[in-house]
Amino acid sequence: MNEFGEKDDQKKSVDDIVDEILKERSVKAEMSENDMSEMSDNADDTETEENRTAETESVSGHYGEKPDASGDSADEEETKPFENVMDWVCSIVFTAAAVILVNLFLFRAITVDGTSMCNTLQDKDVVVTTNLMLEPKFGDVVVIESDKLIHSQTGLYGEPIIKRVIGEAGDTIRFDLEAGDVYRNGEKLSEDYILGPTNQSHKGWVESGVDYVVPENCVFVLGDNRIVSHDSRDLSLIGFVDKKYIMGKALFRLFPLDNMRWL
Repeated sequence: MNEFGEKDDQKKSVDDIVDEILKERSVKAEMSENDMSEMSDNADDTETEENRTAETESVSGHYGEKPDASGDSADEEETKPFENVMDWVCSIVFTAAAVILVNLFLFRAITVDGTSMCNTLQDKDVVVTTNLMLEPKFGDVVVIESDKLIHSQTGLYGEPIIKRVIGEAGDTIRFDLEAGDVYRNGEKLSEDYILGPTNQSHKGWVESGVDYVVPENCVFVLGDNRIVSHDSRDLSLIGFVDKKYIMGKALFRLFPLDNMRWL
């Protein structure tokens, strides 16, 4: 191999090395460009996702964010100035309705007018009555309101009067006016509650020694103050009292307080 051949070979070898270096640099440059492109795409994706998240939070904050509690309370207080007043009104209406219902269907306060029930009840006493499961029995003190009954004090009809049940439906009542005694079904009544004997007799009233049978759905009533009481003994004006006219049974005396007791 001559000198020129050696030089040509060396030159050729150097050229190959340079080509290889250039190729490696080109490949590295392409890889760098690809990496930069991927990084740019990832950055764009991240930015887009962040923008979407921010928009979602903004929308949630605009439509779904809960208002401040203290501000709510202030608004409610400003928009409902009569809330407490309405509560009071509702309470009063409810209480009044309850009192009316109780008064109509359970209990009622009645003021005694007159002296026909002395000494059991005095004039102006207040008694509590009930019509709950009312079925008047012998000895009960009842309040009667009837167009048939005339008030002994006012002379008017239809006003409440208070009497004692002496006879129930089917009972036989008889009077011994001379002795001042009353008999129920043949037995003399022991009446420690009365004031004065039962010996009054007027035109149209019961007669001594005659049996009077109490009809169905009726009662025979007398006042405890037999001297002044206007009651079932007056057959022409009162007589037997239909139970539908009985407003209630007297339970206890409410007033005066120092004489409160069960009847």
